[in-house]
Amino acid sequence: MRDTDLYTRILGIEAPWQVSAVKVEMTKKEIVVQVERKPGEKLCCRTCGKELSGYDTRR
Repeated sequence: MRDTDLYTRILGIEAPWQVSAVKVEMTKKEIVVQVERKPGEKLCCRTCGKELSGYDTRR
């Protein structure tokens, strides 16, 4: 099982999201998990259910 698959299951990540990278920082004792929206997938407002096109790329 790949790291991305493992962390997808551990964290319960579901579509439209996906774990795109996992980086182990042994010296810092950290695991960095990068989560991204699957390309082309639409997002829905949790309040009204309206379909949105996610465009925010904050890190």
